[in-house]
Amino acid sequence: MTSDFRDDFGDFEGILAAKSKAAGAIGNELTFTFPEVLDVIALCSANQIAVLGLELLKLCSDGLYRTEGLSVYDLSIGNDPATIQEWPGYVRRNNVQAEEFARRNPAGDDHVYVLTTSTWRELGKIKEIKKMR
Repeated sequence: MTSDFRDDFGDFEGILAAKSKAAGAIGNELTFTFPEVLDVIALCSANQIAVLGLELLKLCSDGLYRTEGLSVYDLSIGNDPATIQEWPGYVRRNNVQAEEFARRNPAGDDHVYVLTTSTWRELGKIKEIKKMR
């Protein structure tokens, strides 16, 4: 499998092809239009990045974004994987659901999608932080 992942950037933001498909950013979060978001989900899958959720936002006349849709498939996916061997299946399950959400909620150019993502490495960091509490 060929990957365009740049480890020095870190995880999702390090996928150069995903950055090139971004419509813009809200703060430090990349935004994507439809159908480009489908390509980005596929890039995440190829790079073993789980798309944990999507938010669909509409740009309003005041220049602010309003949430128009929020995926909830994470509630039915189940527990986080316990081992790295379980990670590819977890990525696959999440990313299939992410693609289905985007396809069920196609939106025009006045809308953008924001992806919540995780890598195995990031999940490990979160678990370590939780242990220290």
